[in-house]
Amino acid sequence: MKRIILICISLLLALTGGCGMNDSEKSITNNNKTKAVKPKDMDPKDLPQVPAFQDEKTREYMVSTKEEEPGYYVLVSKLKGFRMLFPEEAKYVSEFSSVGKNKETIIIDSFNKKTNIQYDGQLDYHREKSFANDKDTMLDIVSGRNSYKGKYEERKLSDKIVYSAQKKSVFDDVKGKNNLSYRFFGYVKSTKEDYLGIEYSFRFACYKDEETCSLKKEEARKKVQKIIDSITFLILKKGK
Repeated sequence: MKRIILICISLLLALTGGCGMNDSEKSITNNNKTKAVKPKDMDPKDLPQVPAFQDEKTREYMVSTKEEEPGYYVLVSKLKGFRMLFPEEAKYVSEFSSVGKNKETIIIDSFNKKTNIQYDGQLDYHREKSFANDKDTMLDIVSGRNSYKGKYEERKLSDKIVYSAQKKSVFDDVKGKNNLSYRFFGYVKSTKEDYLGIEYSFRFACYKDEETCSLKKEEARKKVQKIIDSITFLILKKGK
């Protein structure tokens, strides 16, 4: 009976691929225990052939080569302050990003030649900052950065409150129909811990004016909402 049970377990593990871990992400240690290999330590040839992994700086943030959702993988910030879905076609822009004490700025960029759509995003993470508890102050900051004077939508989720707004900009100095951009921005406030939040801003536009562009506002908005709603604050233990 024990032998039958062991055979069944072995077959189950084989069918499930060892709990979803890719062979290239496994490393056997001296005591025969399996240890996961991080994407940043893997050969690029064994990684997904998408910008998020083929770009050296970006894959430092990626948790696993396993898709969390179609087209999205999981990113964890350098400060280990939060995790979120990251689009496979996007790259981390190291030149303008930064990491400091209790603050981290992550800037991403993407350009799709087939759709002629370019977008960029900025997330500013604040931890143990008194102003992060004051949503009015934070929204004033976000509004100033995005030249916005309107109101914000408020959505309460299980572990956070998301304040969001959007605006359309038309560039008079650009001829043609691709002379506009859509911007989506706001603030994410943790409801599990005080003085913890993230400002965010994403801009979508057609890259080349003379080419066809399939940019649609609602599709862009849904993409940003998927990313922002996936944010999970990682609460650090006191004293660490």
